[in-house]
Amino acid sequence: MSPKLTVLVTTIDEKGRADVSPFSFVAPVSFDPPLVMLSVGINKHSYWALTRVKEFVINIPTEKILDKLWIAGGKWDPNESKIEKAKFKTEPSEKVRPPRLSECVAHIECFEEFSKKAGDHIMVVGRVVAVSANEDYLDDKGNLKVDDARPPLHVADNIFAFPYVTKSV
Repeated sequence: MSPKLTVLVTTIDEKGRADVSPFSFVAPVSFDPPLVMLSVGINKHSYWALTRVKEFVINIPTEKILDKLWIAGGKWDPNESKIEKAKFKTEPSEKVRPPRLSECVAHIECFEEFSKKAGDHIMVVGRVVAVSANEDYLDDKGNLKVDDARPPLHVADNIFAFPYVTKSV
C-alpha cells in the first residue's frame, strides 16, 4: 500500500486550539459534490478533533518542509501544539475554523459530511468548501506543478519518496 501521498491536516478542538497531523490515507471521493476522504486511527488525537468539531483543512506539503511534517507526526502532548513545535506559519482559512499552513502549496478546506468505521480506522468524508494554492506552484491552466512542489510520498517508517516527472500524453 505504498507509496502514498502524505498531507498535513489541520484541525481545531472544542476549546479552539489548532493542531496538525500527517495523513497518508487520503483520497478524492466525488466531483459533484466535491468530497474527499481521510482515514484516521481511533487512538489518534486528530480523530477526536475531526469527529467533534467536524472541520478540517488538508494542506499539501512540499519536500522542503519534510522535517516539519516529521515533527507533526510525533507523539501528541496536550500541553503543546504540534503547529508551534514544528514552527509552522499559519493563516486564517476562508470557510472553516482550522488554519491553513502557509508553507504548504495548496489547501482544501472541508466540513465533515459523514464518518464511518472502516476496519481499525474511521473514514471521514469531508465536503470541500474552499480551495486555495500558492500561485508559484500553478501552471498556466491552474494545475499544480508537482515537479516543483514535490509533495512527499510515504514509503515506510521514516522513508519518503519524491519521484516526480510530469509528462503529457
